[in-house]
Amino acid sequence: MSKDTPKQKLAEPVYRQLGAKIEQMRTTLGWTQDELSKKVGLTRTSIVNIEAGRQRMPLHDVETFAAAFNCQVKAILRGIWF
Repeated sequence: MSKDTPKQKLAEPVYRQLGAKIEQMRTTLGWTQDELSKKVGLTRTSIVNIEAGRQRMPLHDVETFAAAFNCQVKAILRGIWF
């Protein structure tokens, strides 16, 4: 039986959506997970887990991904929080 708090259960879809958005942006650019990991300073395993929604990202990392994708933070968050 899961002991997740209601707050944790609500957060999970956000991380899955964020991961899916990052994966979509990465594949649109034709980058591998390894290429993206080098651009943002994370391991490829972290990219795999972020894209799957298994690894929570600190908010400041969204800005790092935006810089790598050459876009604004709001382009990554659009459709997730607003």
